[in-house]
Amino acid sequence: MKISYKQFFDSPEVPESLIYLILGKPYHLQNDVQSRLESFLKKSGSSIKHLVVDSDFDINEIRNDFESYSLFEEKKVLVLNITSNAIPKKLLDYLLNNKAPKDLKIIIKLGPQTPAFKRGKFLSMLNSEGCIIEISELAGLHLNNWVKQKFKKNNIAYSDELFEKLIEKNEGNTSSISQELYKMSLLNISDISVYFDYLQKEYKFTEYDLIDSILELNTAKSIKILNYLESVKSPEVYILFLINSEIKKIYYLLNNLSPQPYIPNHKKSLYSTFSRKSNSDNLLDLIELTYVIDRRIKTGAGNFNVWHQLEILVASFILNEPLNNMNKEIG
Repeated sequence: MKISYKQFFDSPEVPESLIYLILGKPYHLQNDVQSRLESFLKKSGSSIKHLVVDSDFDINEIRNDFESYSLFEEKKVLVLNITSNAIPKKLLDYLLNNKAPKDLKIIIKLGPQTPAFKRGKFLSMLNSEGCIIEISELAGLHLNNWVKQKFKKNNIAYSDELFEKLIEKNEGNTSSISQELYKMSLLNISDISVYFDYLQKEYKFTEYDLIDSILELNTAKSIKILNYLESVKSPEVYILFLINSEIKKIYYLLNNLSPQPYIPNHKKSLYSTFSRKSNSDNLLDLIELTYVIDRRIKTGAGNFNVWHQLEILVASFILNEPLNNMNKEIG
């Protein structure tokens, strides 16, 4: 049987199986599945044994669990956390050729795999005899529901606007959102508005203020924020990444390309206005410029003023002006 992360949590019942494979990423969503499985199996009286599996894993670490039989039923769960890129061949062969006793259940955590692995014997066996739970990054309604559940679990109040601001701030990335929630727990924050107030007190301007001013077509404010970010030594590569992401969003919206980028409801009109006044060729030139700037930052070659080039990039983006010979200037 093969199910998705959403199907696994939408069902009130945990599927019964001798072996579970949690497959994919991100890792923290794997942990959500593992936690629910362990909680379910502990209720039936099972003991849990965790093993980290790398390329040098010794089969003898699980042989006794597979091959020793007790006169009295002793329910056990083996959690195999695969840290290597694939399941080590010796372990894979052992699992294919040895059936676990009925009082032993296995949970395997494994990162994304190749199409060849997905067509192989092991997944074919699990599809018919076990349970495969596929993990992938959440989006749209599934992402919103996941964040709301996390807020509820942590007793954090929120408004719709700040809810969307948190998702936008982290580019819809659940790993980043989890880290933000962890920070809130350390600060004992019960209302997300308090958290954003805290962030504003920590910094006069943030990288996200820069993005907001760009979308508002405010060139002067954008340059002012860039100057401030330079003065507090904000990471140049990260700021470049955020600007590049916005340029690509506008390019995709302008040309109606798939997949459409995530746009929070309260900013759809800003993005719509921005994309309407943009030009595809100019945007492509800007994307090319971000690659040049990124390469120069990482190589540190030559006399190169990164912040000046970021100003040019932002101003050209807002004003929709061709770069002309700008690439030659920094080449």
